[in-house]
Amino acid sequence: MDCNQYMLSGTEIYFIQTQESQASIHFWASEVTKFSNQYNTGGYSANQVLGKPDVYPKYGDSVNTWTQSSSQLDRVHFIEVKFPRKIFLTKVNIYETYHAGAVVKISAKDEDNQWVVIYNVTHAHVIRKARKFSPPIKRIMFPVDELRIEVDCLASKGYVEIDAIEIVGALLFLSDMCPLPFFKYRSSCYFIKKDAVSGDEAFARCLQIGGYLANFETLEETMLMKDKLKKMKTGISYYVGGRNINSKKPGGDWRWIKHGTMTKMTYFVFSKGEPSGTEQSPENCMIFLAGDRYKIHDVFCDNGYNLGGYICEI
Repeated sequence: MDCNQYMLSGTEIYFIQTQESQASIHFWASEVTKFSNQYNTGGYSANQVLGKPDVYPKYGDSVNTWTQSSSQLDRVHFIEVKFPRKIFLTKVNIYETYHAGAVVKISAKDEDNQWVVIYNVTHAHVIRKARKFSPPIKRIMFPVDELRIEVDCLASKGYVEIDAIEIVGALLFLSDMCPLPFFKYRSSCYFIKKDAVSGDEAFARCLQIGGYLANFETLEETMLMKDKLKKMKTGISYYVGGRNINSKKPGGDWRWIKHGTMTKMTYFVFSKGEPSGTEQSPENCMIFLAGDRYKIHDVFCDNGYNLGGYICEI
């Protein structure tokens, strides 16, 4: 195996050359944003988890770890940490150096600032040796730079000490690959979901996996996707990221929406006779319509009808 090592802002990056180009990047926690409590403000404080391990692989009580207050060892405690930048997670490593086995939940913060659970067990146990804990985590489709770690002190009836927290994953711009479930098509990463949802639901679902409803800002992009959908032969219509923001204006004011930014359409993308919505009958969402050979139509965003799949992009 050919492995090359590089540095990015003091962070080790390993590029492993296989049949397909892949990139793996490791980040250590760089900031503590919140915690339930700590034993002290210097040694044993929450900030002791920052950076590379100071104690591991040694086992035993150490001031160089995050340790809980002696008066609150009968409950679950948490620490929330931030990393230097967002990556698509493949692994979380937690370096436990005293009363290991106490980690019961790991959550990742999504782009709506909500915690998404990626690892959860109902009971802690006690391991009287140091370990690098790398639990199986739920696959998530959004990039992450914040974690919440929860530890149950009750099993050991004593301190739980965490030395360091590390994330491993991929930076999209360092690789030709698109993170799953997205696929590379021409110069973009897409996810085509066969489903039966409204335009509003499609919009939300793309956000939930770290993307947005696909923008087709050139005629060439639109024609390439239209050709792909026709060849898929699913018979399903697919929502895309165009929205009308002014139903009072004849023909509407159609924009591509991407990460909260609205870009005015620079070419007429609709099928003949479209858009057909009015102020009284607002059809403000955009769809590749299967019944019209995947030409673009405007439809109602959420009226219980016009259900379809959707195309996400990152």
